[in-house]
Amino acid sequence: MRDSQRIDEFIELINQLWKQDPDLRFNQLIYILQNGYSQVNSGIGKVESEEVDGFKQIAFDLFNTEDDSFLEYLKTRLQNTES
Repeated sequence: MRDSQRIDEFIELINQLWKQDPDLRFNQLIYILQNGYSQVNSGIGKVESEEVDGFKQIAFDLFNTEDDSFLEYLKTRLQNTES
């Protein structure tokens, strides 16, 4: 069973990160965080598709990412933005 305390930790980290740029919409913030996580983890979860008009769509599928790994990324990101 997963530790339910991780939920409060996630919420607090998201809260702190979002308050650094409150003009972002929630899903923009989540997209940016998923993109950053993917970049520092060799592109994990990155999904690209080319549309008919030639534009690429980029998304992130982090369904199988363990919470502790993403929590560590959020902590590191917060530390780096506070410095």
